[in-house]
Amino acid sequence: MYLLFENLTRKQAQTCGLVLSSAGLSHRIQRDKDVGWGVWVRESQYDQALDIMNRYFAENRPMFPGHEKEAPVVTAGMVISGALACLVLLMSQIWVNASGDKGEMVNRFGASAADILGGEYYRAVTALMLHSDDVHLAGNLTGLFVFGVAVCAVTGWGVGWLMILVCGALGNLINAWMYESAHVSIGASTAVFGALGILTGYQILSRGRTSVRFGSALVPLACGLALLGMLGSAGVQVDIMAHLFGFFCGLAAGLGYAKIFKHPPGLTVQWLAVLVVSGIIFFSWLAG
Repeated sequence: MYLLFENLTRKQAQTCGLVLSSAGLSHRIQRDKDVGWGVWVRESQYDQALDIMNRYFAENRPMFPGHEKEAPVVTAGMVISGALACLVLLMSQIWVNASGDKGEMVNRFGASAADILGGEYYRAVTALMLHSDDVHLAGNLTGLFVFGVAVCAVTGWGVGWLMILVCGALGNLINAWMYESAHVSIGASTAVFGALGILTGYQILSRGRTSVRFGSALVPLACGLALLGMLGSAGVQVDIMAHLFGFFCGLAAGLGYAKIFKHPPGLTVQWLAVLVVSGIIFFSWLAG
């Protein structure tokens, strides 16, 4: 069963139960010592139950001042995960600089379209951690931390980074298939735009009034355009197509996530996602 409401008083939970029973919907009322009373419904009846309760709440708002679905909350764990993601980029840049031949590192690990089409798919991942200079790195560190943590607030601190990494890598792969040449792309900005796409897709399908959710969906898109302009003004060569592909991959992922998941997956899934992310990065570098 799926959690419909939590942190209710006993009277509020019983009222929800009466409303749902009158509509012929199966439900369960359960107490959690940490967050009060919760109301659970069948997964197949979740949307119907939510619609019925929202209509009831609209007519009885004084009884349920806190019925609205809470906005995603940024926790300390999410902030730490964002800092660790930035640390991975920073350490990668230090390693590349220490190699003494940045050009050779780009040749070995950059998203070369010809090499990717030749089967070296690991480049789609390693290229995300290569940057042309410190300005390029600083811009992507900022974007990745801000928008990455925002994604984690919606999906959880493990699943969020897995989605971002996959969207960034897919953006590089699609970009390589489009160019089919010696085109080379580097930088985490494709993953950053993947994060923006995830937020946009999630906002489009988030519950609430249509005007509100579509208006909210424009916010990540506007941030992406601002980031694109900032990178361009800083003299960084911007691979617009890679960014667009990353964004659209993220958009599809955000829409799919919002459609499938009613709330972030549990702790076990988050840790599994972290292990998958670590494995992808480790074996991608190892393959080169």
